[in-house]
Amino acid sequence: MCYLSGMPDEDDLCIGPSEDHGDAVTAVAVSPDGRIGATGARSGEIRLWDLRHGLLTAYVGGLQGGPVESAAFIGDARQPRLLTTGPSASLWMVTAEALEWRQFPWDGGRLLTSSDREAVLRQCGDLRWLGVFGSLYGSIKSESPMALGRTASGLIVVSSDEGLIRAWRRPAGETYGDAGLVWAFGGDAADQRLTRCCDGWRLVVSPRRGRVVVLDSESGAVVTAFVPPARPTAIAAHPDRPLVVLGGRDGSLSWWDARSAHCLGRVQAHGGRVRALALATDTDLVMSVSQDGTAALWRLHGRGPAGRFVPPTSSGPRELTHVAGTPDGRCWLVGGRGGQVHVLHWSGHAGLVPQRVGRPSWVMDGGDVETLLDDVRHHWDDGPASVAAVRELASGDLDEAWHGSAVDALTDLIVNGADPATREAAVIALAEIDQGKATTALYQMFGRHDGHGSAGRLLAYFTGEDESTTEELVASLPGIGDFLGVLTSAALGERGAAAVPAVHAALRAFPFPTREDADHWFRDESTKYRLMYALRQAGAAAAPATPTLLAVLEDDEIYRDTRHQAKVTLQAIGLPETADTIAAEVRRRADLVVHHEDGQDDDTEGCSLLLEVLLGMPPAALVASREVGPALEAVRRRLGDGIRTYEDNGEVHEYTVFEIRLADCIDEEIAEQIKR
Repeated sequence: MCYLSGMPDEDDLCIGPSEDHGDAVTAVAVSPDGRIGATGARSGEIRLWDLRHGLLTAYVGGLQGGPVESAAFIGDARQPRLLTTGPSASLWMVTAEALEWRQFPWDGGRLLTSSDREAVLRQCGDLRWLGVFGSLYGSIKSESPMALGRTASGLIVVSSDEGLIRAWRRPAGETYGDAGLVWAFGGDAADQRLTRCCDGWRLVVSPRRGRVVVLDSESGAVVTAFVPPARPTAIAAHPDRPLVVLGGRDGSLSWWDARSAHCLGRVQAHGGRVRALALATDTDLVMSVSQDGTAALWRLHGRGPAGRFVPPTSSGPRELTHVAGTPDGRCWLVGGRGGQVHVLHWSGHAGLVPQRVGRPSWVMDGGDVETLLDDVRHHWDDGPASVAAVRELASGDLDEAWHGSAVDALTDLIVNGADPATREAAVIALAEIDQGKATTALYQMFGRHDGHGSAGRLLAYFTGEDESTTEELVASLPGIGDFLGVLTSAALGERGAAAVPAVHAALRAFPFPTREDADHWFRDESTKYRLMYALRQAGAAAAPATPTLLAVLEDDEIYRDTRHQAKVTLQAIGLPETADTIAAEVRRRADLVVHHEDGQDDDTEGCSLLLEVLLGMPPAALVASREVGPALEAVRRRLGDGIRTYEDNGEVHEYTVFEIRLADCIDEEIAEQIKR
């Protein structure tokens, strides 16, 4: 193989004594023959181990640029290659004499399978896949990927953090192109980092809220579902059999037939949550490691462990978080939150024998942040548990290494949490860490959850004032920042019809069209945006503001985001009477002929924005409107079939006028609503 880069600098590569990592282990991998092990750390450091003797053979620091997310040995076992991913992806060739390195110019990813010659890597938020021995040849549009798998027919299954699972088929051949979406499965949101494929990649196992769902990997259809005895915190899925092992928050292990949903057995494995599982795929053995610092080897139908490892008591964190082993189950590599690395050997007569016992070398400030984040991610339906975890997380000093993870976990809870008190606690915690991210999360939360009074309670918490009048809140809008601005607007919206007159009057007080003033223009636009956001939150109660909102929509001098807010506010009002008003204006403009000095006439007088508003309104309002039908007829009467032509390099091309396309889409919405 031709490497793009040679060896790392001597300052980065060290061959030295048997030492543990300086911080948390984040990835482990074992070569199929059990000779070489690899561990990655939160700092980006990578270490290689001689597993036969439990010795450190090499360590490399500073190349990942951030935490190592995953590690796996790939390709020919006679010539081991290690793929590591994180902020960047690297391929390592490991020999007795040297460690050769090739870095990929992409920003991280996940491995498909440990025996595959392919990997999926991220680039600019999209997923890209490539042959490890070849060039980039495809991309998948997917946000926040959490787990990946490849089906028997070659579909690539991607699960995302909002609970959505999609299956994609890549373009034929080696030519670069976008993948095609084959199926998608949504429903209740749940952390998808535990999604796995099993049974020859024919089944997708996806933990959801309160249950585990099994999908057919080719169609996305639900095959079965089952309820585990405790919330899963770890999973292992057999690549060739419909076998799934779940580790629970209560320290239990349970074995399941993924096709029939039959429980094959359950044991109380540990005194703390199970943090990781690994299957020896050539046997019926599975290794579990736990928050209590112990590791245990289990047989599928055994009532007790085939072997157990309890490290000697030492200072610092003892939690074990990662494990990998050989297919025959004879060698296991275990990593811990304190940076400790253990090498364990197993045989039928000797049991589980430690070849190397590591010692924690790193103590995290502020308590067990990773465990708290795990609770935040998973207790969306358990208000008190989530609130307790969030408050403990916010009360400690958050290490910079955990900043991004904490922001993501709190944002997920704010957007997806089922309990208002839990969401509000998460907003308070996130605002302390990153107020800008908290502002974005608030918009998402109010878009999904309303009517619970959260905005008023949060505003009172952050301002210390809980008796403000509507007029005082409206008057405060021009002088506050974005975070308090969204809270104040939403609080006004929660007051409904009672607040609409004051909010509407404040919006009407602005001149239309807008006068651009260098000193006040942006402040005024922000204030208009917030006033309309309040009206939007009020919904149908804001109907009296419809004429003013139409004036905002048609103001060419207004900022584009302000105009967009007018559009979505009209759609949020969503009444047939609102549709009537907008459609009547569409018809008036469609019948209006505008003459120009050059003798040309406009096809329409600005109907497209109004048609876009109609298209986004509730279909029931469109059906009940008396004016929408005549308005669409007037547009078609004016534009005919809407087919126009243009010439480009001597060739004549056809296109459909945008207003006609919008009219057709509105008719389709109406027809679908009538069918229902």
